[in-house]
Amino acid sequence: RQNGILVVKHVQLAGPLQIAIGGFFEAHEIAFLNDINATLPFTGDWKPDDDELLSLPALVEAQLLLAAADQNAVALPVLDAANFQAENVKALFTAIGNGAQRRLLVQSFSPQQLLSTKLALLFDGNVFRRVTEPSFSLGTQLLAIIDANGDVRFKSYQMLRRVFDLAAIYRQATDGELNAFCGHANLAVADVNGFVGLADEGIRKAVHSLANANVLGLNTVANIEAQAAAIGFPMIVIGGQIEVPLNRQGAKALLSFLLDKVYRGAIDQRLFITNSNRPL
Repeated sequence: RQNGILVVKHVQLAGPLQIAIGGFFEAHEIAFLNDINATLPFTGDWKPDDDELLSLPALVEAQLLLAAADQNAVALPVLDAANFQAENVKALFTAIGNGAQRRLLVQSFSPQQLLSTKLALLFDGNVFRRVTEPSFSLGTQLLAIIDANGDVRFKSYQMLRRVFDLAAIYRQATDGELNAFCGHANLAVADVNGFVGLADEGIRKAVHSLANANVLGLNTVANIEAQAAAIGFPMIVIGGQIEVPLNRQGAKALLSFLLDKVYRGAIDQRLFITNSNRPL
């Protein structure tokens, strides 16, 4: 990624090494898919279980990788190995299969994989010598599989966002959207600037989700108040408006309640906040 833009470059390999690396990636694909029983559409509401993958449809940058893989490799710009650190490599991928079975196997890449910047030793002529040539190591697992239709299968959203621009898929509320939220007729916010100032990533994501779902537009304050009373959630209503706490913990609790993420335990009757809204 250079100047914020995804760039695909060709890593030139000797023929035998190309074959070996293809097998290496395919072995990681087998491990990646091992014991997977379901692939679920990603909504941002839960982490997959060990036997599940998440999927995002037709990411723009995934389409760019597929288009690059369909070109003749010599048409792509070549990775500048002598200036590897400045290349800002974020991922390595290879293409396997044909037609509908064609797919890209993607590994994330970190600066820690650059061997020429470390005291790396190579056994050469019965002795070890220091590696000084531009060199790097491959990862030990896949980040994602990009299918022929552009769908991206993955296990960790946090890891995927290190490589791909996912802003259009899952984003946070801007300051303007926070101000609009505070101005909703069903809410009372004593200090709008104070609320915007305390809004961290979690609060911004919650506000964005609430706006998308139109929770405040589809439910009256009276109905929300009744549901809060039913489970014993401590919500304050003043003059027909829901009071938004001006501390981070209280604000997050209220937003979680509005997003159906607060529940009363069936066994001990305590209130809990969950970060998962996966349907039963």
